[in-house]
Amino acid sequence: MTQPAPRALIAGLGLIGGSIGIALRARGWRVAFVDPNVTLDAARRANAADEKVEVLGGADLVILSTPVDVAVQLLGTRHAARGTITSACSVMQPLRDAGGKNFIAGHPLAGSHERGLAAARGDLFRGCSWFVDREDAVVSRMIADCGARAEIVTAKEHDAAVALTSHLPQVLSTALAAYLEQHGIEERFVGSGLRTFLRLAGSDASVWMPVVKANSERIGPHADAVAKIAREILTGDATAFERAQRLWARLLSSAPR
Repeated sequence: MTQPAPRALIAGLGLIGGSIGIALRARGWRVAFVDPNVTLDAARRANAADEKVEVLGGADLVILSTPVDVAVQLLGTRHAARGTITSACSVMQPLRDAGGKNFIAGHPLAGSHERGLAAARGDLFRGCSWFVDREDAVVSRMIADCGARAEIVTAKEHDAAVALTSHLPQVLSTALAAYLEQHGIEERFVGSGLRTFLRLAGSDASVWMPVVKANSERIGPHADAVAKIAREILTGDATAFERAQRLWARLLSSAPR
């Protein structure tokens, strides 16, 4: 006898939650959501959900895709104590600390500088790593049905790595864009290199400030170290270019073709 499709409940139907919903519905899941800023009509038009509910519960899997501070609060509610629950936030340790035995901390390594349900798409996670801190059957099925591959890491290991590979680039791009805006740079002097570097500067504070706050102790030392290297370059030290070229060549050789 054919088993019924799993039922997911997504808290936060923005870029990440909406993309999860679109991908899961395409694979036969029934998807409900909780989000005061998204109407049921909008969710259905985006093919991201079948129904809107008011509380977390009654699903095979609850997926927290809200800002991390909101997700921590939701884990403390009595509704979040039932069934399997996972997260899709950019940090894992604060959620691991707040979650119980039925919680799997997670983070899909995918995103966009755009935000909201309007930016969601069903192929956002295709071929991407999706980090989780332990194996679970329904979570593994969700990840596979989103087109991603599961990677097991500890929350501590994850947050230390993405502080350097994800959070610091966001901070640097935002900081330079803010400085340029304050400096009043003319657009005629802005070339493709700067536009590429500043792509992340289109990101919204409501999404990123909770992440930065949650992981600031890990991000801060890297920001200081990068500033030190920049000063060394200004004093005539060219060795940073050699190291940078080696990394860039390695990244190019490992990029999907």
